[in-house]
Amino acid sequence: MYRSVTDTPFFKDIVHQEDHEWVATKFREKKFNKGQVLYMHGDEGHEMYIIKSGALKIYRQDENREIIFGHQFPGEAIGELEIFHHDNHRTASVATMEKTSLWVATRTAMEELVSRYPAILRKTIYILSERLSQADRKLEYLVFLDVRIRVANLLLDLHSNFGKETETGTLIDWKITQQHLANMIGAGRESAARILNEFHDQDIIELKNRRIYILKLDALKRLAGGETQPGDERLWHSTHKYDLNTSHFRNL
Repeated sequence: MYRSVTDTPFFKDIVHQEDHEWVATKFREKKFNKGQVLYMHGDEGHEMYIIKSGALKIYRQDENREIIFGHQFPGEAIGELEIFHHDNHRTASVATMEKTSLWVATRTAMEELVSRYPAILRKTIYILSERLSQADRKLEYLVFLDVRIRVANLLLDLHSNFGKETETGTLIDWKITQQHLANMIGAGRESAARILNEFHDQDIIELKNRRIYILKLDALKRLAGGETQPGDERLWHSTHKYDLNTSHFRNL
């Protein structure tokens, strides 16, 4: 959890120390219960959010199923595209996965911040580029791969983002239901559960107390079709590493 919105990666290396208090006044804090919807796909968007604590899911839903596009965690922004784009309709739905506190800023407030700190737009470009890369990988999950390979790839993603070494194996230190996991790869819960049990029976993973432990990482990589991308490429939010002092930002 972050103490101030100016401590978050969104403003890292951007806001001068003397302006921290001024920036903080542009946001108000708002609390949400678990399962509460921030906005729905197609809604007009006039606010952006930065997560203080909790977690969000980004998804699309129809009468029969839900597909989860991504997640946002403390320090990360959501809803910034509609603030800066001429079309302010939300491109997906967003809801909380647990009790969540958000810092909220209006379009007018963000325009004031950008007027003083244009580098905010550069940070936003990197965030949107990252989301596009994630969307490309999601498209591969949903269209080109069978369910077994989708599950293996998702487990590798979870290993890169939430892996924690234990005596049992690498714990996926993030509690999600099998339904949530299935929604992340566009599969039915029964199909995803069957593949997880197969991996368990093959001693590739261990399912214990609603937790997943990865026992044989190399075997999982082979099932995923070989690790065609480095582990860092599986990180969902590399924007935490973006630094305005790097050549990437200086060259923009």
